[in-house]
Amino acid sequence: MVKRRRNRHRRRGRKEDRRNRNESSGAVTTGRETLASIEKAIEDLRRREGDLQDELQRLTAARADEMTKRLKVYRELAEARARSAVADGVIDEADRLSSRVAELLSARQKTIDALRQRQGAADRRRQDAIDARDQLLGRTDTLEKRLDELALKAREALSADHVYRAAIAALEEQRAIHHKATDKADRAHADRDTKGRAYEDDPLFMYLWQRSYGQSDYSATGIVRWLDSWVARLVSYSGARANYAVLNEIPARLDEHVDRLAATLDQRQEAVEARQAKMIRELADGDLTGELRALRDEESAMSKDIATVTAELSDLGEQLNKYAEGHDPAFAKAIKMSAEFISQHATKHLVAVARQTPSPADDEIAARISGFDRRIKELSAEHDSKTAELEKVFERRDELLRIAADFRRNRYDDSASEFRGNDLVKVVLGELIRGAITGAEYWARTRRRQSRRSRPADPYRRRQKFPPFDLGDLFDLDDMFDFDDDDDFWTGDKF
Repeated sequence: MVKRRRNRHRRRGRKEDRRNRNESSGAVTTGRETLASIEKAIEDLRRREGDLQDELQRLTAARADEMTKRLKVYRELAEARARSAVADGVIDEADRLSSRVAELLSARQKTIDALRQRQGAADRRRQDAIDARDQLLGRTDTLEKRLDELALKAREALSADHVYRAAIAALEEQRAIHHKATDKADRAHADRDTKGRAYEDDPLFMYLWQRSYGQSDYSATGIVRWLDSWVARLVSYSGARANYAVLNEIPARLDEHVDRLAATLDQRQEAVEARQAKMIRELADGDLTGELRALRDEESAMSKDIATVTAELSDLGEQLNKYAEGHDPAFAKAIKMSAEFISQHATKHLVAVARQTPSPADDEIAARISGFDRRIKELSAEHDSKTAELEKVFERRDELLRIAADFRRNRYDDSASEFRGNDLVKVVLGELIRGAITGAEYWARTRRRQSRRSRPADPYRRRQKFPPFDLGDLFDLDDMFDFDDDDDFWTGDKF
């Protein structure tokens, strides 16, 4: 507990330093501006994705049309050489295949139309949920401002209270003492690391130290004890052990002192905040705390709804892309059936015979078949190029959808949330869209840049555990997970 308390106060000091740097730089982007830029990028990518899907559907339809026309030409060739064709069954096979391909493509289009309707409905539900949450945030902002106004009034009302003024003075004095003691302890740790290296680099000294030689718990006997004594005399262990022990003891004792000061600082902070909280409750009209808590709970529920419909949109987009790219079972079956028809012996024999006959009509039909083959290859190449672009656009949009969900889940669009610099919107987001960085890298930079603007009622919010609050202050995540300022975060699940 004491370690957590000490770390909490150190984190507060680091946050204060960051806040001062933010104010001095003047480059700050609000959380809502950042989220708005993400949503705009999602919409832009969604439009591009829709355009690519339409282009791929056109190419897929064109390929299917060329395949159908090619079947008709094969049938025409078979009719021109009726005797051989009837014997080999090419006409019947071409008729059967044309009918089957038409049925597959018709059913396939119905599935695509149904998926697009579902996607449009999901898009509207997501936007409606976002709009409703934005309206809710507006109501929350009004109450948050009211709470800050009450906090200022509470401090003004308490300013005439000599007991409160004395508590404030004691708190500031204790904070200064704690800050000095922390700096001194940090310097002692650094000094111990520097001076202790000479001892720790000596293997004989460390061998004796780890065996507790010269201390009450040393238990070696016989020849081992004699050898240890000989080594101790060799390295002048007695004096060195005393110096090394003191070197370790000074930082430990200073840490204990800092812990005691931190406990006192917490007590004085609690005394001040308790008086402020009591005055805020007295000044408030109605149950302001209860209203805020209810709105925050409703906001959390809406964020989950948005995440749910976002996941549905991602799945629908993935299915539509599969159809647009021609990777669905129906189109794959049509391709396979056509390929099998062309590769069968009777069909190949029919074309070979047509090329060998002196009839110009046969040659013209065979040339048309070659033309269809060439056109299908050209359409396939263009299709592959568009498919690669669609996959990249879908991946970028999917990453941004996840980021937007994490953004709302972490309440980074709260009115007090802000981000250092404006390049997160103008530069870094563009790098993600271009594929220069991954979604995880963008999120890591977002998380490192994020901070919360200090507000008059923040102490009251922490006491009430209102979101968004400083999780580190309440749960000591640094101790639980050993977080670093540069740690990256990414959702393990899709949303």
